[in-house]
Amino acid sequence: MSRCLRERTLWGIYEREGTAAQQAHLQTCMACRVRYQALVQTLEEISNSLQETLPPLVRMPRPFPSPVRWQSAVVGLAVLLLLVGGGLWLRQVPPPTQPVVVYREELTPLLEEVDTIVAMTLDVDSMESWEAMADVDALDAALEEE
Repeated sequence: MSRCLRERTLWGIYEREGTAAQQAHLQTCMACRVRYQALVQTLEEISNSLQETLPPLVRMPRPFPSPVRWQSAVVGLAVLLLLVGGGLWLRQVPPPTQPVVVYREELTPLLEEVDTIVAMTLDVDSMESWEAMADVDALDAALEEE
């Protein structure tokens, strides 16, 4: 194959630029003839595809021409409504709570605890007078009168 023709020489023969010796070699060498026929076939396919006319370009209509105009307005309105609604929901005033009712049964143990705490903080001399003043029974009677 060292005596075979190069690709450029085969192309020259195709373009009718080859010498008589190159054409004689092409007739006698089977490998060069097969390569030349493959080259000719490829070049003819390229030539045919380049000579074909393309179909006219068809302009495809947009899938949704009208919604594009008002989609941004709808999205903006939805965001605005969400913000306003969320703000109003967050600013809702909780319902008024029921007034706390304290019963005497709950107040008596509290007063006894306060009496004990205050008595522990007083010195010994004033403790006796404090116990006389803070008699729980007297407080109960005063609460019943109210």
